[in-house]
Amino acid sequence: MIRIIPLRALVALSYTAGVLALTMLPGRQVARWGFTTTLLDLAHIPLFTGLTLVTLWAVVGPRLQRLGLVVTAIIMFAAVDEQLQRFVPGRVASLADFVRDAVGVAIGVALSEGLRPLALAWKKESQR
Repeated sequence: MIRIIPLRALVALSYTAGVLALTMLPGRQVARWGFTTTLLDLAHIPLFTGLTLVTLWAVVGPRLQRLGLVVTAIIMFAAVDEQLQRFVPGRVASLADFVRDAVGVAIGVALSEGLRPLALAWKKESQR
C-alpha cells in the first residue's frame, strides 16, 4: 500500500512549487540574473534529480509501485511544465528540456536505489 508522509510531502510540494516558479520566470528576468542558455539547459538535470529524490522520500510503499508512481507523476509534471512555458514571455517549450528533465528523474531514481542499502542499514542500526 502506497502512503504519503505529510511533512515530507510538504517538502516535495514546496520543491515542486519552486521548480514551477523558476520555470515560469520571463526570459528577460532570467537573462537579467545572468543565466546563459547553456546553464539554463543544464539546470534541468539537478532540479529534476532533486525533485525525484524528495518525492521518493515522501512516498512509502512497495518499491516498484512507489518508483512507478513517482516517476510517472514527475514525468507528467515535466511535460506540463514544458507546455506552460509556451505562454511565458521569452520562454519556449522544448523537447530537449523535457529529455533533460527525464535524465534528472533517472539520476534521482539511480541515486535513490544506489543509496538504498545504506539507508536500510542506517535504519536498522538506529532501531537497536
